[in-house]
Formats: sequence, C-alpha cells, structure tokens
Amino acid sequence: MQPQPNGTLVIIGGHEDKGQGGERDILSAVVEAMPRGRDRLVIMTVATRLPEEVATEYTGVFKDLGVRAVEAIDMRSREDAFEETAVAALKDAGIIFFTGGDQLRITSQLGGSPLLACIRERYVHGATIAGTSAGAAAMPQTMLISGASNASVEMSTLDMAPGLGLIDGVITDSHFAQRGRFGRLLGAVAQNPKNLGLGIDEDTAIVVKRGASFDVIGSGAVYAVDGSSVSYSSLSDRHPEGILSIHDARIHVLSAGDGFDLEQRRPVAAKNPRAA
Repeated sequence: MQPQPNGTLVIIGGHEDKGQGGERDILSAVVEAMPRGRDRLVIMTVATRLPEEVATEYTGVFKDLGVRAVEAIDMRSREDAFEETAVAALKDAGIIFFTGGDQLRITSQLGGSPLLACIRERYVHGATIAGTSAGAAAMPQTMLISGASNASVEMSTLDMAPGLGLIDGVITDSHFAQRGRFGRLLGAVAQNPKNLGLGIDEDTAIVVKRGASFDVIGSGAVYAVDGSSVSYSSLSDRHPEGILSIHDARIHVLSAGDGFDLEQRRPVAAKNPRAA
C-alpha cells in the first residue's frame, strides 16, 4: 500500500490561460499551493519536443506570479532520469510542474527511475505536483494514451499504459469537450470500472488534496464517469468487436466551485454557490 500523500495535485486540462491580460486562475492556483518553506518551482519539460521554448514561456509566467526560484529540468533520455544532479534539484522543490506534449515520453523516460521515486517522495511529504495536458494524463496509476475523438468508441481503438502512479483509481483525459473525447473516456472506464474517469476541459483543472477529494477551478467543466454501477458492457463478450455498449454508467458534470469526494465518488456542495 502506498503511503497517504500530504501534498496537492493540480491536474489541468490543457491550454490554461497564460496571457498577461488574462486571469491566470489556474497557474495562480498552482503557485498558491506552494507549501510553506519551499519556494522553488521546477518545470519538467520531458513531454515536449520544444523544451527550451516551453520552459522559457512558463518560467516567465511563474516569475510574473511571484515565484522567485524557477528552474527547468529536461529529460531527453532515460539516463537523464538517473543523474544525481537532477534528483538533487527536486529534493527541496515545493512545486513540480509537468508541461504538455506526449505522455508516453514522460513515463518512458521516468518510469522506474530515481527521479520518479524522488517525485513520489516529495508528493508524500507535502509538495505540489502539477501537470497540464500530457502532464495531466500521466499522473494516474493507469494512463490513457490514445483513442478516437469525436466518434463513438470502438473497443479496439483504445490504448492504455501505466502512468506515474501519483493517484490511484482514476483515469484522466484532457482537452475534453474541445476534442470530443467523451466516447473514449467511457471506453477507458469500461475496460476497468474500478477507475473513475475524469474528463477535464481546457482552461480547467482539479485540485486534489491528499488524494481524497478535489475542487474544480477554471472556465470549463469536469466530467466524472463512474463505472462502479455498470450492469453490462460489450467488453465482457467472448468476441468483442465494433462499437462499445455500456449500461448504467453514472456521469457527474462539475464546474468551478464544485467539489468531489473521491472515496465516496460523490459531488459535494459548491464552496462558492453561483448566482442563479
């Protein structure tokens, strides 16, 4: 059994507001989650093929938001994740931020490495781990890699893989409404109804506290797909093929201010009820 985390996860659906004229609500929330006495933020650019450009952009944003010490670490090979200097750079980080790109680059470079062990240890001891787009997809124990968007899901089109293991019992999908990913998230839940599917829109995030509950922030919605009450799916047929059938799945749609209890799999009352 994994130890209970004392840290925070900020899981972002991608394309969060970074502009100087914008609200920057999500990246501001990342900064606000900095634990006391830990004022360093480390940007992990392992997912992207444009590490220098992405690091420069986020460094500027986080410094504008008041973070004094911002450092970028790039991983171009598995050997990099075994370097003592890289591990040492994370040991006193208050926030570790994964950029977008390709989630398989994250897990293939970091899986089973001392660097990932350090990230997990930092999370257990109170650090904030944030990720956007691919960085969000990689956080759970099980990671959704690919599947058709804007179409009903065919059972043979979904690809899943082990993720970073920072949160168990969920599968996350980003750019959710914008790329029509509802069908593929249903398919991912049908493969293992133990996992709660979380579809997160762009410029939207969930803030997960100690792995037990989350609050929604940002301008879009979060879709929670609960398969624990599913009575039938065609994945259970002996020779499954074609479009997925799934019966009695439960769906919750959440927006800014709403919360969700991950243990009970139930929404909780909004902290800031919106005017009718």
